[in-house]
Amino acid sequence: MCPYYSGMEHRLDQLYQAVQAARPLLRNITAAVEQGSQRKGVTVGQRALLEGLSLFPGATAPVLCAKLQLKRQYVSRILKELMSEQLIESQPNSRRAGTHCYRLSPSGDATITAIRADEMTKLSCFAQDFSASELAAYHKVQLALTRYFADLAKDT
Repeated sequence: MCPYYSGMEHRLDQLYQAVQAARPLLRNITAAVEQGSQRKGVTVGQRALLEGLSLFPGATAPVLCAKLQLKRQYVSRILKELMSEQLIESQPNSRRAGTHCYRLSPSGDATITAIRADEMTKLSCFAQDFSASELAAYHKVQLALTRYFADLAKDT
């Protein structure tokens, strides 16, 4: 455990406030993503798996669970929904009997491409107020916080 050092109060208070701001940020991101996804006829969960498959084509359900940090039952349910809506395709996994690899169907690819294009347009409006180095610093801190809290959660 890292000892607490006096003299860091202001920095720690800023960091604490930033971490506390993550909850409303995540709620607002989810609401905005949901709004954009619904315009294309998919849920936030479906959108997450469509994006996951765009990044990891041919992934198995366990790979998607690990990469997206989602629970197995949830991923299974969403994959079934996406299959029934013909947004993804599956094929038997040649490496492991009884499992499947998933990839976007042409319709699924068009759907996630349109959703991401809309999101990128909106993000570009936001990003113009920040320098590349500010955005890089934010990304670095966000990734470090994610890893730090994931490790803390494992310790409990």
